[in-house]
Amino acid sequence: MKPQAKLNRSTSQVTEQAVETIHNWIQQGLYPVNTTLPAQRELAVQLGISRASLREALMRLSALGVVQIKAGKGVYVISQQSQPAEQWNVQNHISLKDFYQLRYILESFSAFLACDYLTDQDIIVLKQNFQNLSIAITAKNWQEAASHDFNFHKYIIELSHNQSIIQALQQQTKWLQQSQILPFIQPNLAHKTITEHEAILTALCERNPKTAEQAMQKHIIGAAQRAGVYFSSHNN
Repeated sequence: MKPQAKLNRSTSQVTEQAVETIHNWIQQGLYPVNTTLPAQRELAVQLGISRASLREALMRLSALGVVQIKAGKGVYVISQQSQPAEQWNVQNHISLKDFYQLRYILESFSAFLACDYLTDQDIIVLKQNFQNLSIAITAKNWQEAASHDFNFHKYIIELSHNQSIIQALQQQTKWLQQSQILPFIQPNLAHKTITEHEAILTALCERNPKTAEQAMQKHIIGAAQRAGVYFSSHNN
C-alpha cells in the first residue's frame, strides 16, 4: 500500500511538512536506502501538494544528504539520517534529536523566566547581538553567525536565574556550540534564524513570558528541522 499524507497548511509551510513526511517515510523503511522514491508526479499526489513544492522539498532533502537527485533517473535514497545528525551521532553519546529536545524544554522555560529579570541594559545587549547576527547571516559568515547565535541563547539562559538550568546547559557547552552551526547547512533557509530570533527578542522586550516561551520553542524546532531533525512537541 502506498503511503499517503494530508499536509496541514495551517500549522507550517507545505514544503517543510513535505520534507518531514518524506524523511519519516524513509526512516520507517518505506523507501529503503539504495532505492528510488516514486516519480515526482506520483509522490506529489501522495502528499497532496504541487510538484513545485515537492521539488523544493526534495532539494532540501538533497542538501541534508538524505537523497540524491539524478537528472533523468530519479531520486535515490542514500541515508536514513541527515548528514548533520549522522555525524553528530557518531561523535557523541546522545543523539542530535535528544539534544534538541533538551534545548526545547530548558531554553523555552529560560525565556519564560527571563522576562522576570530582564533589565533595560539586557535589552540593549540582546538587540546588539541580534544586529550582529543579522549582519553575519547577510554576509554568509556562518561561523560568526553561529557564535552570535550561541551568545544570544547563552545570555537568555543566564537571565533565567535558574542555577539548575544554567549549570545543566553549561555542562553541554560544546554540544550547544556545535548545534548552533548545524542549521546553516541550508544557507537558503538562514533568514529563518533572523525571523525567529526577532520574535524571541520582541517578546522579551515586551516582557511577555508566554510569548517568549512559545517563540523559543518555535525557534528550537525550526533550527532542528533545518539540521534534518524532527520531533513532536506538546503544542503539536
